[in-house]
Amino acid sequence: MKKLLGLLLVALLLFGCVEVVTKTTAFYTPDYKIRGSISVVAAEAAVNSSLEFARYKTKFEEKLADKGYSIASNPSEAQFIAFVSYGIDTGKNANVSTPIFGQTGGGTSYSYGSVGGTSFSGTSYSMPTYGVVGSINSSVAIYTRAIALDIVDAASLKAGHAVKVYEARAKSSGTCSVMAGVFEEILEALFTEFPGENGKVRTITVQSKGNC
Repeated sequence: MKKLLGLLLVALLLFGCVEVVTKTTAFYTPDYKIRGSISVVAAEAAVNSSLEFARYKTKFEEKLADKGYSIASNPSEAQFIAFVSYGIDTGKNANVSTPIFGQTGGGTSYSYGSVGGTSFSGTSYSMPTYGVVGSINSSVAIYTRAIALDIVDAASLKAGHAVKVYEARAKSSGTCSVMAGVFEEILEALFTEFPGENGKVRTITVQSKGNC
């Protein structure tokens, strides 16, 4: 029973994404304001035709619109351009010790003995107690996932000298090896209390949507 419980806990650690913890940073100009029209494009031109990016682009547009921007489908008609990028590394192995929980005391006990040549036996019961009774060591792969957002004044791009007005970074580590499995949670962290405190590192915890 104890062994089975331990294996279940390991399975939960490996496959159950309960929450996604993300570190975020944001930097912006002193006069930065959420205003005007904005168009979302991939930081790498080749990615713009990706179906994966098309989905992420929609998510970015929803967040930006919710914060006060108007979305321009044509970049040439936008006042600002939001360059976005995302990625995941190949993972690194980490040793994990998973506790095994079980009964540590109490329950039914049996007693045997003899008095004056007469044998006796009996049982007694006390409330069982539970706690850590051991651990299982295992190796898991930890992946680092990241999202970047840079907002640039569109007029400055046309003039040939890009002026960035806002930049944000979000990075998370965990056992999910697929970007799509945690993208929405990391994006949610990136836009929490947007635009965020200038220059401050924050740690944001978002409950998983269960995609990984």
